[in-house]
Amino acid sequence: MIEESKLRYERIRGVPHLRDPGNSVRSGTYKWRVFKPVWDMKKCTKCKQCWLFCPDTAIGWKGKPVWDKQTCKGCLVCVNVCPVKAITAVRDEHEGE
Repeated sequence: MIEESKLRYERIRGVPHLRDPGNSVRSGTYKWRVFKPVWDMKKCTKCKQCWLFCPDTAIGWKGKPVWDKQTCKGCLVCVNVCPVKAITAVRDEHEGE
C-alpha cells in the first residue's frame, strides 16, 4: 500500500480527494442526494437490514429505523436490501435545508 503522502496526484489542482476523512456532515454531502429513502412503517418488519447495510451509518435504530437526513448521501442501498420493500426511493427536493 502506498503512503498517502507519496501519492503523485495529491497536490495536483482539480483532482478530488478528501483531506479530512469522515467530514460528510460538515461538508454537506447530503446536498448531493437526488433520491431519498422513505419508509412505510406498516410494511416494515424491523429486520434491521437497512441499518446493517447503510454505508454512511445514516440509519439509526430506536426500536425502528431512524433516518438521518444530514448524513444520507442517497445511495439507496437500504431500498435494495429491504426484503419486504418497505423502503422506496423518492426524489429529494431538499425543502427546508
